[in-house]
Amino acid sequence: MSEVVASRGRRSKYDLISRIKLIDGDITKQGDVDAIVASITQDLRVEGGLNQAIMAAAGERLDTFMMENIYKPRAGDAVVLPAFNMPMKHIIYVLAPARHKGFEYVDRDLLRLYRHAMQMAHRMELKSIAFPAFGTGKGQYPVDRAARLALQGITERQLGQLEEIRIVCNQRKTHDAFHKRLNKIKK
Repeated sequence: MSEVVASRGRRSKYDLISRIKLIDGDITKQGDVDAIVASITQDLRVEGGLNQAIMAAAGERLDTFMMENIYKPRAGDAVVLPAFNMPMKHIIYVLAPARHKGFEYVDRDLLRLYRHAMQMAHRMELKSIAFPAFGTGKGQYPVDRAARLALQGITERQLGQLEEIRIVCNQRKTHDAFHKRLNKIKK
């Protein structure tokens, strides 16, 4: 496939969108990507099904490494950690505000997760990355809106070196919503 280049050296929107792949499955098993992305609160509490699955798959060295190497975490920071027992090389954690009872994602929070992870992937010169569908699990964020925000955040910060960006969906309704939104963008 030839590379389509726009006037300022960036790839065309269609070329960038074509690099986004929807996958059904488990993000902890995406061994053929450079990094997976997750979100954790700035107080580093391991909450939620995704973080618990990552901790279980990576092993307890991940928790120890986090506590020993993340100093004064701030909401919005993106940190890169080794994946330990998982098949990919890195985990990019984007730090979210500490959640309180009744915390709900807002559009800004979801966009920030995707944008900051994409910026980190660019700085690291990664070729492939896998995202979960943030907010669509226990967060109960409206799936159609989560899909719109995810693809917006990814495409706004997609600078061209990434060959593949996966969105790993673990529910059929999530996959369907992302598929619908992706097709809408391609038109």
